[in-house]
Amino acid sequence: MASPPEQSDEPRSTSEGVHIGAKLREWRHDSRTTLTEVSEAVGLSVGYISQVERGRANPSLEALKRLADVLGHTVGELFSNEAPPANPLRYSVSKRGERKRIMYPGSGIMNELLSPDLQHQMEVVWVEAPVGATSGGHPHSHVGEECGIVLAGQMIFWIGDDEVKLEAGDAIYLDSTVPHRWHVGEGEDLKAVWLITPPTF
Repeated sequence: MASPPEQSDEPRSTSEGVHIGAKLREWRHDSRTTLTEVSEAVGLSVGYISQVERGRANPSLEALKRLADVLGHTVGELFSNEAPPANPLRYSVSKRGERKRIMYPGSGIMNELLSPDLQHQMEVVWVEAPVGATSGGHPHSHVGEECGIVLAGQMIFWIGDDEVKLEAGDAIYLDSTVPHRWHVGEGEDLKAVWLITPPTF
């Protein structure tokens, strides 16, 4: 069952949470947007957003997506300090244990970039998520296309009004402009590989 966007674990301050909050606050200041304006745009309380900015709340993935979007950024930028590459990329090797990892606070969802960064035309991600994890209570959409294959576990996917059950070995390809969301079904934890173009995280 998906949690409400604001619901989180007991508020606490972590280095990751402080980093995320500081970046959100920096974006808000750069855009000269008030907490009240952000609150009205994303449907989250001023107090909660303030706690997120101070690293005192553990925001859901859905809440992070809403906040980043209204400030003109992507969720992936919250976890990346990289500048665009200076030279054209010829190839990149992604070693296990050395990949860039994106953990979404409070969700149990872990993404590892198989592509070198978020500055190229494709984003390829190794996804792990526990049973019950969700991309958020509301569908989201973005420009582009995506393709994913489930390696383990069960993924319930909603695209528009359609519901699709994906199990190990199943793949899906979709137009990302169609509102979509997903939920990890019962059984074992999810492992999947996802390709998105252009990068959105």
